Amino acid sequence: MLLQRHAFNASKPGAPGRLNSAASSRRAGAAAAQPVPRDVGASGPQVIPDLPKLPSSSDHAPGDYVPQPTTSAVVTTELSAGVHSCSDTPTTRRVSRRTWLVAACLATGWAADIINGSGCGGGKVAYAAAGADAAASASAAARPVVDLSTLQEEAYLAYAERRFQDAVNLLTECIAAEPESARWREMRAEALVDGKNFTAALQDFEAALRLVPDTDRVTRARLRTGRALGYEGLSEWEAALADYKSGMELAAEAGESLDPYVLNSIGNCLNSLGRWEEAREQYLASAAVFQQARGFRGRNGSTTPRLDGAIFAASNAALMRAQLGDTDGAVQEMVRIARRAPGSADMRAALAALYWGQGRQREAEEMWEFACDRITVGCVKYTDLDWLGRIRRWPPAMVARMADFLAMR
Repeated sequence: MLLQRHAFNASKPGAPGRLNSAASSRRAGAAAAQPVPRDVGASGPQVIPDLPKLPSSSDHAPGDYVPQPTTSAVVTTELSAGVHSCSDTPTTRRVSRRTWLVAACLATGWAADIINGSGCGGGKVAYAAAGADAAASASAAARPVVDLSTLQEEAYLAYAERRFQDAVNLLTECIAAEPESARWREMRAEALVDGKNFTAALQDFEAALRLVPDTDRVTRARLRTGRALGYEGLSEWEAALADYKSGMELAAEAGESLDPYVLNSIGNCLNSLGRWEEAREQYLASAAVFQQARGFRGRNGSTTPRLDGAIFAASNAALMRAQLGDTDGAVQEMVRIARRAPGSADMRAALAALYWGQGRQREAEEMWEFACDRITVGCVKYTDLDWLGRIRRWPPAMVARMADFLAMR
């Protein structure tokens, strides 16, 4: 099982367990309604009907996440009930469910008085307490019943359409209905990660961990790797690295196979910490596991190959090789990857930067032109050096080479 898939996918019938969100999932799978890949992919939702209203901020404990309101409403069902007065004259009126239930309970006490001969004038003190208890019971019984299955499907839909705040609000209703369920906390955390509310996501992951027993290693492993995504969003690389490693250890103890997503994420953390040789090892391991994977089974029974993951991890490893100073070796790896994945703008942009630094201007221009004009995604993002280093996570040496290429061409 691959841990790093979003809880959104892990909860769906026929979908694999996560990470997938996480998140994962950055998720929710990958997740379309797999977790739009933490850019949580999200995989396969349906529309649902009316939902109970969200609790107000006064209903939450200090520090708890308070969602934005949605347009769902609660409809109070009214019933017609015959209620007798002491005059023995029957009357019929339209009352609310709660009033009807209280009246029914009190009527039971009234009938008992008749049997005991006390009538409406007797037993009032004795039945006052019974009436209060009945009112409390009726209040509990009148609480709206939440259809969690349809509520969940609407959350899937919101997640798939990248309406992350709507997904958060819907999942908040699920949490209100089942406050002791870690599942809803995990799913809301995935949506919060993708909505870039990392601090609130960490709170949900921690709350979910408190609800899951230590013996459930698989779930705890998934929650650890999900929480790591939140730490990554806050650039807390050491904390993220610790959670990824802890998640991997728990998964291994549970007999689970290696998760290539987690291996790649460990490489990302090491890269951000400047530990490039270790990062390269993790990227290579991730690429190897991706190539062994048959794919993920979707809700319709089909599988999706994970060669795209292998290409991405191998590209990261090649970038680390350039950072370590082995330019020729990095070029060789990038050429192989570009041949295997003709649609990879990433490797062609990287080759353009390396070729330019080697004085191979014509080849550099050819690679750049191919990336810009012949690949759908184009090369515009690769002209943004901040995006290149912070989001795409090219190492410093490669960002500098791209800067030189863009400045001189």
